[in-house]
Amino acid sequence: MSTGGGGYPRHGRNTPKKATLPFAARPAEPLVPPPELSDEEAAIWIDTINRMPEHFVPSPPLVVNLCRHIRLSRWFARQQQALEEQLPHAHNEERARLLRDIMALSRAQNGASRVIALLCARLKLTPITPHRARPTEQRPWDIPGDADEELPQ
Repeated sequence: MSTGGGGYPRHGRNTPKKATLPFAARPAEPLVPPPELSDEEAAIWIDTINRMPEHFVPSPPLVVNLCRHIRLSRWFARQQQALEEQLPHAHNEERARLLRDIMALSRAQNGASRVIALLCARLKLTPITPHRARPTEQRPWDIPGDADEELPQ
């Protein structure tokens, strides 16, 4: 049994000192974008990888999908902006078509945003709330004030 210091002998198994591991001492090589990504997606890849902690190794297929959905979301936004610029000059049927197209692009961007949020959560890129909401003693359906008071009829 060991006493924690003071020159007393330590009884039991002696464990050898851990060897220094050469791979832990070297900085990790940054992940390069896969060749199947476009230039815009590769720039998103580099930006995403640079924001990750040094010790974190992401799943490349998830990062590829994240880059593609971010590019798609930006493309939807550019298309929607171009249609919105045409809207003041449109009349009747053309205006109705533009509004339908804007709504379709809005739904598509909403779907891409949901996938981006899911992938960011899976890759642990989103901040975690430091505390959970604690339940209060008063329940939402309780009426504030005396419990003995009668409600007005």
